[in-house]
Amino acid sequence: MTLTEGNCALIIFTFLSLGKVETPVYEPIKVDYITKLIEKPTNFTEWKQRHHIIGYFNKNRKVRIYITAGSWYAYQDFLKLKFKHDETLANCDIPCIWKIKTLKDLTYKEFKKADALLCVNQPSLPKNKSWNGQKFIQYTLEPMTHCPKCHDKNKLFDIRATYNESSDIPTSYIRMDTEKWRIKTPFNIKKLSQNSTFISFIASHWTKFRGTFIKNLQAHIPVASFGGVYRNTNWDLYPECKNLGFFELKNCVISKYPFYLSIENSQEEDYTTEKLWDVFNLGVVPVIWGAPNTRSYLPHPKSAIFIEDFPDTEALANYLKYLVKNETAYLEYHKWRNLEFSDEFKKKSYLSMYNFECNVCREVARLRIIDEEQHNIISDLETEK
Repeated sequence: MTLTEGNCALIIFTFLSLGKVETPVYEPIKVDYITKLIEKPTNFTEWKQRHHIIGYFNKNRKVRIYITAGSWYAYQDFLKLKFKHDETLANCDIPCIWKIKTLKDLTYKEFKKADALLCVNQPSLPKNKSWNGQKFIQYTLEPMTHCPKCHDKNKLFDIRATYNESSDIPTSYIRMDTEKWRIKTPFNIKKLSQNSTFISFIASHWTKFRGTFIKNLQAHIPVASFGGVYRNTNWDLYPECKNLGFFELKNCVISKYPFYLSIENSQEEDYTTEKLWDVFNLGVVPVIWGAPNTRSYLPHPKSAIFIEDFPDTEALANYLKYLVKNETAYLEYHKWRNLEFSDEFKKKSYLSMYNFECNVCREVARLRIIDEEQHNIISDLETEK
């Protein structure tokens, strides 16, 4: 028997808060709450509601997750995490043990106690699970176009966290509290001299669109390119950016220009990287080529410029020239900082790399709650027989 929206609606539950329940012996969950745990949320508010319900019914029980394949995550994002004295993640409503343990270092005891094993990109899993409720999780933000092996075609995983909204834990590339974007001062275009270069670009991965587009745009305006694609500017142009970490160096350089070419390596639904998101925290206006649905989840409709809105590179270049000479028009692209964020952007911000670990812990706790409720229902039905 599988607990689904259809059959759970047939079962009448007595909610915990209504008083002591003599029979059945377990404390069942009210039907509308279990339904909310089963149905996938569609907006920011629904995701918040789901997580609140999970936190309540989890009853402060720990979730144990071990990362058996860390890839880039092990030496980047993991090192930024903070933990409480009991080794659980800080700033998460679900007490979560979150450790990196390769399969060879994972002890038998840890494996038996693990609620989930998580792999970044490629699978690194035991042949069998230690117990039926244990979950295998994949975390990848790589696009299908450039890393087909990073996508689970063999159904090895119970939970998938990807950039795509269809995954179990949709996860955007946003790496910080987006409320901080509001206080960032817009680029001061008055400081530009008459012949200043006013747009930058950084990319090491050559794609047909990047190669063709940059070359064509440079026929009309200069582009400060720091990466491997049409590199024409040295990183040491700005001494104050020297000796910074890679991402910090990139952002320091990008902040020196009023516009940045946020050109992704592919156009896949929901695929938007730091090439767009980081720019909003730099006081710069992104010029976008990327996911076909990018407009639907921007902070505000007028927070970026889309390459596709112009018939050719000359028209785009002329528009950018107009903006750098018209401060009022340029600042129109920064008004969003004082306006209400769009609901879709709130969802992207909430379901992000910034909140990733806690969102994974919540998902594991959610499935555990549902599994337990299903088990208790079956046990009660068998007892009644």
